[in-house]
Amino acid sequence: MPAPRLAVGLPQTLEGADPRSVARYAARAEALGFTGLWTLDSPAGNRTAHTPLIDGLHALSYVAAVTSSARLGIAVVIVPRRNPALLAKDLATIDLLSAGRLTVGVGLGRIDDAATIEGLGFPVDRAVRRLTESIAVMRALWAPGEAGYDGELYRFGGVVLEPKPVQRPGPPLWMGGGVPAALRRAARLADGWIGSGSSSIDDFVEQSATVVRELEAAGRERAAFPIAKRVYIAVEDDAAVAHDRLSAVLDAMYGMPGLGARVGVAGPPEHCAAQLRRLADAGAEELVLAPVYGHRAQLDRLAEVARLLADG
Repeated sequence: MPAPRLAVGLPQTLEGADPRSVARYAARAEALGFTGLWTLDSPAGNRTAHTPLIDGLHALSYVAAVTSSARLGIAVVIVPRRNPALLAKDLATIDLLSAGRLTVGVGLGRIDDAATIEGLGFPVDRAVRRLTESIAVMRALWAPGEAGYDGELYRFGGVVLEPKPVQRPGPPLWMGGGVPAALRRAARLADGWIGSGSSSIDDFVEQSATVVRELEAAGRERAAFPIAKRVYIAVEDDAAVAHDRLSAVLDAMYGMPGLGARVGVAGPPEHCAAQLRRLADAGAEELVLAPVYGHRAQLDRLAEVARLLADG
């Protein structure tokens, strides 16, 4: 099994008041050979919103100016809380500013507090329909010339969105989600699938196999459909330290005690590389390695893991 492409998660919690730490991290990650830089979407009302995370799309625009080869991705945009026409414009702009380097994860998100989300003006009904129609609307707006669409939620004609994205027919849309219905939807509608960071390696093994089966059922080529996984990771020579530091951040971020122990990859470089090989063996062609503390120091430790993976 060839080594997967290795991307890293951008820091979205600022170190002090200096935003340039994000740019320095991005430039260093690219210099170390990581193939991508990814962010999270964490809108108001989301379960992670209490953590002070800068906006994922704006962070990608920012680092587009200080990088030249690494792809830029977000996993995943919670589409039912976005207007698809405005989102299409935002994504086309980032793709243009990055010279065609954008990959977009899309998904439903979770509704843990419907009253708060509805009170903020976001719809809470027909989430799957909003996701599927939004994807169709964005693709229509990215197509040449005037766009039209006649759906249940969105209807328009003669609309022009300019400038178009660099990538044609548009930035790749990788769907998130792990339940069987979401995996079937990804295989049918998306350009790729990305497993969530809050899912475990065992979850990914099962979900990836389901995606492959659903691609076959849909008559789509597996080789043309990227499969990826976001991985929360902590690299320390002392495994206990790694587990404790990762869990302290991750459990609080998601409000789920025990999450870090269940889904995180933590420990010395050799252990982390072995766990990542399990993901590659299960079909992951790209891994998004997301440290949650000491981002700059962890980036250098991730480079050690990358070398071990490359060496087999």
